[in-house]
Amino acid sequence: MNPRVLIDRMSPELQEKVRGRYMVTALSMAFGLPSEDAAADQNAHLNEISRRDSLSLEDVACLRALAGSWTDEYMTAWRAGFAEGRAVAVLRTLHRRGVGITANTWERVTACTDLAILARWQDLAFTVKNVEEMFMAEPGHAQPSAS
Repeated sequence: MNPRVLIDRMSPELQEKVRGRYMVTALSMAFGLPSEDAAADQNAHLNEISRRDSLSLEDVACLRALAGSWTDEYMTAWRAGFAEGRAVAVLRTLHRRGVGITANTWERVTACTDLAILARWQDLAFTVKNVEEMFMAEPGHAQPSAS
């Protein structure tokens, strides 16, 4: 059976649980968790869902097949898309707050693929007065002394 058809046949509550687990697994892999570890975690959670929600062994095997079809290429592309979306969120937040965005800022933010840096920039985008403040918060950048 097609895993997506199986999910569509589930109750809305169970669909939410299963889809939520896939999202958590995808995010974990996007943040660098090795695919084998993510698949093991996914399988453990599917077993728990199966036990609590009475999924058949066939259903669990079908859902595991769906998770198993995530190739490294797919996860690399997913991670790149996630980074691109986070970069756009940083730029939109700065723009909506009226913080000036130059072509160099646009290039630097959209070229960044480090999810930790993008997350830090996203947090800072809500409070900085200019982009230099946001970029100064990078690790290894000399911080001004507090006097």
